[in-house]
Amino acid sequence: MRACLLCLLIWLSPVMAMAKPQLAVVSYWGQRTENFERIPDHTVALINPSSGILAKGSIDTPVDLGVYKDVLRRAKKHDIRLYGYVPTGYFRHDCNIDGKCQTWERIEAQVKTYFERMPDLKGIFFDETAPADYDCALFNVEYEKLRALVAKYRPDGRIIFNVGMPDACAVSATSAGEMIVLFENDGQHYVNDYKQIKAATDEAKARGTEVWHIVNNIPANQLDAVLSAANVYAPDYLYVIDVSGDWQAGFDTYGDLPAYWKTEVRALTGNDK
Repeated sequence: MRACLLCLLIWLSPVMAMAKPQLAVVSYWGQRTENFERIPDHTVALINPSSGILAKGSIDTPVDLGVYKDVLRRAKKHDIRLYGYVPTGYFRHDCNIDGKCQTWERIEAQVKTYFERMPDLKGIFFDETAPADYDCALFNVEYEKLRALVAKYRPDGRIIFNVGMPDACAVSATSAGEMIVLFENDGQHYVNDYKQIKAATDEAKARGTEVWHIVNNIPANQLDAVLSAANVYAPDYLYVIDVSGDWQAGFDTYGDLPAYWKTEVRALTGNDK
């Protein structure tokens, strides 16, 4: 995979401007909050107590949030922009089953509870924001409803939509000032899907929507090539991890920082955590 990435860079570099992305962290760490101490200043990260802030299946009972007091205090002091994680069910809203569907009632309760219990959050990270049964026309309706929920409880709250793929319909449904995850996959797809990723990234940025790429299953000896490729794609934010993204096979992709965390931080921020 490294050789393919380097070939891509050799071809692109004479004609493409290089732009280093900022660091944004997929911090699905639940109650294990010690890794927040290792996040550098001026970074985007996520709060995800337990697939959201509410107890499993509940619409009114938050999980134990006491462990986040120091996290929130440090984030405010060091400009770590925290977003609350909310699963949305891939546009399916007829039940509350993690990874399959989420009712609008529970989605709203999650948003409301985050802003009530964690008022210093920057905004909401909406996961699962592409339809399981694909239909381009669905994006505008879904995103408008999610956007309205944030505005209801925090008029100045920001939004991240996690689409996970370079989808033009999703991009067209975003608004300036929002953020969208347009890639969440492995390094081979980062090479093979170049045209789609680059086109969707450029279009989103032209609309004033920030772009985040998440690349998983990257071993240490391929990190430099992925970082260089990201400079060509030019997303606003990047996160590279060394664990497979196949959660259905049991991989805890975002349960810890990558083994090469210090190297990644140094490359994207110039700091050494």
